[in-house]
Amino acid sequence: MLIIKHPTSNIKDILTGGKMSPSIYHSAIAANIVGELVSQKEFRVHSELTIVVDGDDHQPDISVYKRKKLNYISEEDRVKTEEMPLTAIEIVSPGQTMNDLIKKADIYSESGIRSVWIVHPQTHSITLRTKNGAEIYHEGILKDVSGVKVDLGVVFEDFEK
Repeated sequence: MLIIKHPTSNIKDILTGGKMSPSIYHSAIAANIVGELVSQKEFRVHSELTIVVDGDDHQPDISVYKRKKLNYISEEDRVKTEEMPLTAIEIVSPGQTMNDLIKKADIYSESGIRSVWIVHPQTHSITLRTKNGAEIYHEGILKDVSGVKVDLGVVFEDFEK
């Protein structure tokens, strides 16, 4: 019999990779953002795709790539990619700190991702970070340097103010 012991985690952490489960607000906002993005035919949207940055795995909540055909016949499916998205989107979940998300955003930016969005459910806002700085959007249309855009009214339409 094989016994695996991990000194700092419980079995749930081991099985989930220590990843937090998204909250109801988090998953609702993610669905709203994906719904907004899939209509933009020049982009392909991925949910929680693992990207490899300097040998470390990272999973943005949403990754946006330039659209290209997927070839299920001649290409093997992969669970990780070293191809960086144009845009990485992180949605604040309970228990996450802004420091954690800023560190992630810095890692993403340094790896070549052109824009990083940090979505704040509590304040109905999105912080758009690029190499030129950060802007906070509370309403209207957010359009980043790659042309990826969302209507904040749609993103937060299910949430009371």
